Amino acid sequence: MKTVVIIENEAVELEAMVSLFEQWQKEINILTASEEKAAIHIMSQHHVDLVVCNLAMPSKDNLEGFSLLTHTFPYIPCIALSSGKGAPQEEAMRRGASHCLAKPVDASQLLLHAGDLLDTATSGTVKGIPIHSFLQMLETEEKTCTLRIDHNNDNGLLYIQNGVLIGAQTKNFVGREAASLILSWQETVVQICYFNGQRKREINTPLISIIMEAFRIRSEKEKQQEASASKTHQLPLKHLSTLGKRIPLEIGSRVKLEFPHLDSLCESVMVGMLQDHCLIVTHPQPFSDLAEKLGVTERVIIKYVHKGRLWMFKAQLLNTMASPCDLLFFEYPAVIHYHELREAQRSSIFVPCTFHLPDKPELYGALSDLSLTGALCRIRHKNDIALPRIDIGGSIMLRCLLPGIKEEQIIDGIVRNLQIDPDETRIGIEFESLQQHLADTIGNYLYSLEGQSE
Repeated sequence: MKTVVIIENEAVELEAMVSLFEQWQKEINILTASEEKAAIHIMSQHHVDLVVCNLAMPSKDNLEGFSLLTHTFPYIPCIALSSGKGAPQEEAMRRGASHCLAKPVDASQLLLHAGDLLDTATSGTVKGIPIHSFLQMLETEEKTCTLRIDHNNDNGLLYIQNGVLIGAQTKNFVGREAASLILSWQETVVQICYFNGQRKREINTPLISIIMEAFRIRSEKEKQQEASASKTHQLPLKHLSTLGKRIPLEIGSRVKLEFPHLDSLCESVMVGMLQDHCLIVTHPQPFSDLAEKLGVTERVIIKYVHKGRLWMFKAQLLNTMASPCDLLFFEYPAVIHYHELREAQRSSIFVPCTFHLPDKPELYGALSDLSLTGALCRIRHKNDIALPRIDIGGSIMLRCLLPGIKEEQIIDGIVRNLQIDPDETRIGIEFESLQQHLADTIGNYLYSLEGQSE
């Protein structure tokens, strides 16, 4: 429902104006004020689409109140009603009026202008497109408008005149500082609103410089968040007694050995286990790298992945065997430790993938930034062909080849976030009911990358 504020202090005139608008449109909300300061108070508490202001009220000898209103709310169109033609009307237009009509007012002309302004006051809402990309598009098209940006519990305004960003404001900042902050926001909702030009230019910096500053602010925020998360959300290391139990490690599993005083991890295969006595693994290759390390008295750290968990324990090397094959014998651990890989690791990856949305054509792209809980998906835009609508919270099915699996796999997911750039669409997907063998495959892949980074 559209909201119109009518500023008029004559009761008869006010009643006639309210009746005119209510007869014109049944679904309309009319708010009234006796003068501009009262209207400003109302407009600060309600969403307003249009103002109709009588400039010919008694005791009104200047337009200071009108100027204050149009400067405070440059994104709300205003129709002024003047008792004189010529200079008074021109001055009202100079001070931000969208139209200035001479009294007595032609009702049909007033309603015609009101209808046009109500249709264009908020000309659209944009989601999923980065603000900087949208600003560059407005710059190319030399558009004039106000962008109202909603982000979490904050909001901001960007004023664009003939494609140039001339001003900005948030709750706590104005000018370039506000613009850089707004452009650093992600997951925003942008409303395209009216601009009456009543904003002095306060930003003289090229748009590209502001965009680069916004990227720097965003990068710093992400680093701070990562640092904070690493401090406050350390993964709990859980413990499991093995007394009288077989440890969760299968024959043929790959394990990594971390020897004291050796910088890199070595990889072996578990070939045998005697519960409560010893573990048997193949000798890591190449043998020469470890020949002089095997006599150490410190215990070796053994790590492996099993069912989405990274397991680890320390064990003393008991013996070695050279014939018929090179084997290492380790003591059976009394306690093993683990943490959940699904809460810990993610990695960049490139996996070509087909995306299937319900009742929509299939899309082609790639998985990246893989974890056990989900992945970031990228779809490149081709030949200006519009993608079908993708809804956050909607279902999506993926078909792809995962590392180490020869057959194409089907993974169900939920769309959790969406970002649309000029060149590509990025979709954050949370896996749904991931099968255990796929969880193990992804976990082992992530674990293998961990070893490479070390």
